Amino acid sequence: MGAYSNFLRSIVLPVGSHLAGYGDFLPYLKGLEASQWWTPEQLRELQNTKLRKLIAHVYQHTEFYRWVMDERGLTPADFQTTDDLVKLPIVDKKILTRYYDTTLRDQSIPRKELIHATSSGSTAERLHYWTTKSQKAKKWAGLFRWWEIAGYEFGDSYVTFQLAPNQGFKGWPLVGHLEWLLLRHHWLSAQEMTDEVLALYVENLKAWRPKLFRSYASTVYYLARRMNEAGLNVPVPAILTTGETLTPHMRETLEQAFAPGRVFNEYGGDGMQIAAECEMHEGMHINAETYVVEIIKDGERVQDDELGEVVLTNLEATATPFIRYNIHDVAAITHEPCACGRGLPRLSHLEGRLTDMFVTEDGHWLTVHQFTAFFAKMPSVQAFQVIQKEVDFISIKLVVDETFSEADHQRIIETFRRYMGPNNRFDLQFVDEIPTTPAGKRRFFISEVIQGTPGQVGMTDPDGAEQ
Repeated sequence: MGAYSNFLRSIVLPVGSHLAGYGDFLPYLKGLEASQWWTPEQLRELQNTKLRKLIAHVYQHTEFYRWVMDERGLTPADFQTTDDLVKLPIVDKKILTRYYDTTLRDQSIPRKELIHATSSGSTAERLHYWTTKSQKAKKWAGLFRWWEIAGYEFGDSYVTFQLAPNQGFKGWPLVGHLEWLLLRHHWLSAQEMTDEVLALYVENLKAWRPKLFRSYASTVYYLARRMNEAGLNVPVPAILTTGETLTPHMRETLEQAFAPGRVFNEYGGDGMQIAAECEMHEGMHINAETYVVEIIKDGERVQDDELGEVVLTNLEATATPFIRYNIHDVAAITHEPCACGRGLPRLSHLEGRLTDMFVTEDGHWLTVHQFTAFFAKMPSVQAFQVIQKEVDFISIKLVVDETFSEADHQRIIETFRRYMGPNNRFDLQFVDEIPTTPAGKRRFFISEVIQGTPGQVGMTDPDGAEQ
């Protein structure tokens, strides 16, 4: 550890996180740094200990789990290991959103300490839940543990490429600027990605010389593809992709553009940092100190390396308990030891697709997250699906509530036209629900232009026709 990194960890981070109310961040991170090298047996015992504490707490302080357990004739004493989780029902986004502010709320936490959080997720249906600064601090600790596995140390220059910047001191502009300055954090906006903007971003990356570059997979893939087409290279040791499925072709494209750097894929969702690759790049290590991951098929746990739905239990969350939460992703788990020496179990396979991107009239791509962020701020829209039928024709299916207004209608059209181009045509359809795929997911962003007519714009990935 360098002198500056030691200075940040010894003085700046403890003081700053305490002032911002995230005092659990550094102690929890230090714990994760040590426990990742524990044996699988030690990690399972840690999970069992945390689970017993969690079940006892939610039984006492949430009406939902007290009712569920009483109905089943269960008491906290019936939960001794993670194998006992099967005694509880699986919950999903609809259940959590329906009850988060009533029977699922932890009554032991003063309401003034609760932080309302939402997540659109891959279904475009917003999850609503409560969190706390302590829970957020532990989530961030999990994130930075992944970064350290990729070679990052506090004080190394890093770049995030996304719609909105991340800051611990939100609402305090001067302090937030100082935070970025001390941590050497730079942000690139994914709001607009024209050739001119991307060229500027390449120059910024050359000047900043980041140790780590983190972005949604499709966003950084688009940048890397443009760089490769222009014969450009910016060496970045670690490229962290998140939010979307990373295909082998995308990985190759990124590692060409940022050579000799390597791609480290992360997996998270609904406010949780679930898993990430280590330096061996053979599956994704699970943040087992914080989450219990079950792989379920037809309501039953499956064997190692068999695909099923990902069901999560957050051992640190009580504000809104996430116990056997079906995130509606498909993966396989393995408990075989990793050559890196860490005792953490791994996701041996993560099934999924690249979130579709739209192509504009002038040939540029737009990421889905521009639109999910937009709909997340429109309470009257309960769910949506957007289909690009032609370059200039967009079909939008909406599930709305009684508060949806003509102003909302116009706002949607104006926003899409601003992104897609002034000559686009739009068809808004109001439906009762968005149909699901055979896997049970809702595809909320579909470009028939890129998938259906690859030769038209010349941007279809030949290795991933079903993006």
